[in-house]
Amino acid sequence: MDSYVLCGMQFGDEGKGTFVDYMSHREDADAVVRYNGGSQASHTVVTPSGTLHKFSQLGSGMFLENCHTYITENTVVNLDNLMVELKVFSEKTGISVSELINRIHIHENCFVVTPYHKLLNKLRELSLGENRRGTVGTGVSEVRYVLEESQNFPLEPSLGVQVKDIFDSRGIRPLLAGFMGLHEYVSAFYQENQEVIWKNTPEEMKEGLQKEIDSLLSGQVFNLTNIYRRYFNTVPREFNLKRCIYSTYEQSLHANCKKVIFEGSQGLLIDGKYGIKPNTTFLDTTNQFALRISRYTDHVTKVGIVKAFSSRHGPGIFPTESEEVSSKIQDPNQEESFWNGKIRFGWLDVVLLRYAQHINQVDELYLSSLDLLDDFEELKICVGYIYDGKVDEEFNRTFEYVDMLDGRKYIDDIVMPSDRLGEYLKLCVPDYMCIRGWKKDISQVTDQEELPVRCRNYIGWLGRLMNLPVTVVSVGPTRENKIRMDS
Repeated sequence: MDSYVLCGMQFGDEGKGTFVDYMSHREDADAVVRYNGGSQASHTVVTPSGTLHKFSQLGSGMFLENCHTYITENTVVNLDNLMVELKVFSEKTGISVSELINRIHIHENCFVVTPYHKLLNKLRELSLGENRRGTVGTGVSEVRYVLEESQNFPLEPSLGVQVKDIFDSRGIRPLLAGFMGLHEYVSAFYQENQEVIWKNTPEEMKEGLQKEIDSLLSGQVFNLTNIYRRYFNTVPREFNLKRCIYSTYEQSLHANCKKVIFEGSQGLLIDGKYGIKPNTTFLDTTNQFALRISRYTDHVTKVGIVKAFSSRHGPGIFPTESEEVSSKIQDPNQEESFWNGKIRFGWLDVVLLRYAQHINQVDELYLSSLDLLDDFEELKICVGYIYDGKVDEEFNRTFEYVDMLDGRKYIDDIVMPSDRLGEYLKLCVPDYMCIRGWKKDISQVTDQEELPVRCRNYIGWLGRLMNLPVTVVSVGPTRENKIRMDS
């Protein structure tokens, strides 16, 4: 079995979905494996005929006939949202829901997003006030956070529900234990933080939040019974999801597939361990889990997905953020909300890409959204930072740098993860190399030789600065807008 492991190298929104769709069709893939993240994903795919779908939990290769989706235990699953996505995708494609279900495989150890996680997600963000992490409000990240907390309190009741609990032949005990533990956990958090939560809640959101709190945190027995019925009876019965469950990769994925695309979620720079804190997820956004379960394959190609510029949703450190870039780039697929904020744009940052490469160790790069730079007279690439702050032992471990004549430090690489990385970056000024833009519409280009020379120069500089080949570039939303780049 051959496999391709795709991962985001920036803050997310790099175009992973469109490249998974492209690779699935190019390689005639048997399966797409969702190996991290959860239902917070919104991987936009547009078919050549114009059908648009934002893949949340289905693999982004599902437009390809006979391509299956595998959801791993490193992924958090939301069964309600999956049911909705199945119906929506069925309506768009004409493929029956039952046929789609035959192409879905969910690992029995997947943890499930419950209504408690979604409520807790909102309560925790509101309790942080101006120090919010930033979230899309789906509760996915909360699943991992609560589970990690529960490990510190081994005598506490279960604080998670797994797919196998929903289909457990022993009956309702595992499921109810999880829901009861979550009910107590969320209730305690709300009681402890309710004053600051309501202080930070926008007026227009208060009524809806109160209804959500009342429905989940009051009348414990009644509400637990309703939630149990939903997850133990309605969901499995309506969609017969039990036949989707698998327990080992050897007996399912590796036994049935010859070509597999591993689809990552989010980006390395917001990873729970390696990201730029404090505005990170609690999830794993590296490619490491995919590499672990692809170890039985004959050949693995590790692909890093990079946007031709930089972007970031909501709050957080963003060294190359630029009003000039933001004024010229519009992305209609990036929705703004109270929870995730608006999307911000900036110049391509090679320093952060090198840092991501230290973690993900990819073999090649795919470059997305190149056509969105068509109108720029001049393009900038951040090749280093100038740091004017305190140098301590942790700084020396974190960065590779040289002393400047004026006493400041010139940083050209981030070599070690650090919880203080964001603190240091606040005191950094990007150092840019400038390249003339191509000022031509490239959205209809289908061959690399048709790309303007200056456009090819831009791609070439990225490859040289990263010491990696850029093998595919995207000049539009569909799989037909992808161009192979010969070395």
